[in-house]
Amino acid sequence: MAGQGGLKRVQKAIDAFAAAESPLDELAAARELRAAAEEVERTRAAAAREAGVSWTKIGALYGTSKQNAQQRFGAAARREHAEES
Repeated sequence: MAGQGGLKRVQKAIDAFAAAESPLDELAAARELRAAAEEVERTRAAAAREAGVSWTKIGALYGTSKQNAQQRFGAAARREHAEES
């Protein structure tokens, strides 16, 4: 399944948060967790588009317009598509 690397990155960040020994370590792990989750989100948006899901439906999922969804995820979707070609 595509996106497994991103999910592994999320799990690694969760593990780092659990093992953190200071507030600064927790903050660093939280920052990495956010970045990893955003990576998963981008790749899943690209996969949804590849599967034929409309920008309107993606926008509705986020409570926003299709235009906003395109702006947020469009470049990632195009990049994922180009990498698969």
